[in-house]
Formats: sequence, structure tokens, C-alpha cells
Amino acid sequence: MAPADPSTHEHEWRASQNMPPLSREDLVSIAVAGLGTAAVILIALVSAGGEHGHYSVVTIARTLIATGILLINMAHVVGILFFESVDYHGPFQHFIARLSTFGTAGAIVVSLAIGLL
Repeated sequence: MAPADPSTHEHEWRASQNMPPLSREDLVSIAVAGLGTAAVILIALVSAGGEHGHYSVVTIARTLIATGILLINMAHVVGILFFESVDYHGPFQHFIARLSTFGTAGAIVVSLAIGLL
């Protein structure tokens, strides 16, 4: 296997020598995944309120959305780091980064919208 060409990483940021270089798209998708997951979890927590044992359908749906988006985003961030660690910049890497970004935004919108029903 040929070594990676360091000249192709001029527009990428590396936190340390132990981390793979990350492009702007990677950093944005990781940030959106982290902040968006926190937002969806907070929406679910606020929906639960002070209820103890008597949760509404909206609260249960928001909790399931928060759990799902947490698991999906954890897998996507790990996937992005794995792809960058082997210097892969193909269509699957871009697909995972975009899916994480737009999927998280969609989950926030859906979680807020079901409360309006």
C-alpha cells in the first residue's frame, strides 16, 4: 500500500499527530452531530417535564428519536474518523458526513414538529 500524500492535506486540520486530518466538511458534520444530538436529547427531556411514569405519546416519540439520532451520529463520527485515518475521500465518506449533518437537522425538525400535533 502506498503511503498517503501529505500534499493533499493542505485544506485539512489536524488536532494532533495522533488524529487524522479533518476537512471542513468533517468538522462541520461532527459539530452538528454533537450539538444536534444534545438539542434532540434536551427536547426529549423538556417534553418529559416533571411527569413520573405517565409519559405522553409525544414524549415517547421524542425519546425514541433522541436515542436513534444518538446511535446514528456516534456511528457516523466513528465512520468519518475511520475514513480519514486511511485517507479515503470517496463518495461514502461524503455521504456519511452529509447524512449526519442533514439527518440531525431533520431529527430536530421532526422532534419539534410532533409536539405541535
